[in-house]
Amino acid sequence: MDNNPTSNDYSKYRPTIDVKSIFKYLAVHPGLVIFLVYTIIAISGFIYLITFYRFFGLEVIVYLEITDVLVAGIKDPIVMLMVLTSFGLVFFIWLATYILAPWNAWIDRKCRNGKYRLLRFIFGFKGIKTFWWSALAILLLYFVTFIHLHSKKKSKRIKEQQAYLIQVESDGISEPSHAYSLLGTSINYIFLYDHDTKENLILPLENVQSLKPILSENTDKKAVQQKKPEI
Repeated sequence: MDNNPTSNDYSKYRPTIDVKSIFKYLAVHPGLVIFLVYTIIAISGFIYLITFYRFFGLEVIVYLEITDVLVAGIKDPIVMLMVLTSFGLVFFIWLATYILAPWNAWIDRKCRNGKYRLLRFIFGFKGIKTFWWSALAILLLYFVTFIHLHSKKKSKRIKEQQAYLIQVESDGISEPSHAYSLLGTSINYIFLYDHDTKENLILPLENVQSLKPILSENTDKKAVQQKKPEI
């Protein structure tokens, strides 16, 4: 038996997708498209909520309703951008799998026995189901990694007062003169970070009378530098 497959032998190692049939199916079932897109948004939003509030030591999930989780990804533009780029990532995975078919064939042939046989199941493409499961795992890793980095950067900007600050008028605040940063809101609560005490503050929305934007020292300096001299 010849162990050197020809180019025709690589066909089983390449994901075959009938694009025309997919578009035809989605046209008949538009609700499925909405469901899939919204599922991706909801998953990414959930990951964002977990990672972002964890940098403030806040287990925010206990204060949220299911609706808050579903719309969390829509509230942050960066998270939405990651959702859009995820579709391009799936195409890139498909293209890489298609081009690396000879490599997959070699792995499948050389690692059938012995201590390296696990590589055959990790890297060896076995069909369209394997491709989609692999793509799903890579997408999950993609969202966890980049949303974590985004949350870390965003939380750092807030703690260093590089984001806009607000004054809060509420019956639940003992020191209204303190400067706060808005972490987020839910159906029932508003989440704040007190820069004076370095602590989180959770208030019911009905107890908040007003939110007034103020300028931090960094923002003041920047505004002065950008102000044009009067002639």
